[in-house]
Amino acid sequence: MSCILRAGGENFEVEKFIEQNSMKPDSFWKKGDRCFSNSNTNFKLNETSGIRVLVSEADFSELPQQIEDAILFFAKHKSEIVKLTSFQGIEGIDLDFGTEAHQTGWSSFTFPPQLMLLAGTLGVSLCFSMYLYLPI
Repeated sequence: MSCILRAGGENFEVEKFIEQNSMKPDSFWKKGDRCFSNSNTNFKLNETSGIRVLVSEADFSELPQQIEDAILFFAKHKSEIVKLTSFQGIEGIDLDFGTEAHQTGWSSFTFPPQLMLLAGTLGVSLCFSMYLYLPI
């Protein structure tokens, strides 16, 4: 997943939200469950409950496509996002763009005003996750 909408909070009743909303999560987690359920060495527990909703399947190298997909997603799901931002227990919502960086050179990324306005109006933070690719 290269662009996801992530929402959560300590007292967010994630299953209740899923039942009441047409925007279906790609995945979710619950407070008190193990963060890494398949790990034999990491037994850390989730401190919050939350959901992840797939916004764009564009590759890490296709940030402009992720942005375009996000604008369309916000237009299509505006009412569901409003419900999510006001749902009891929600403490934060991020629109997380995943992209790649290479060891040499530099990168510059710009978000268009239309996306920033949509996100800001709906109470959604923009997040940028950069994955560094190192030569082998």
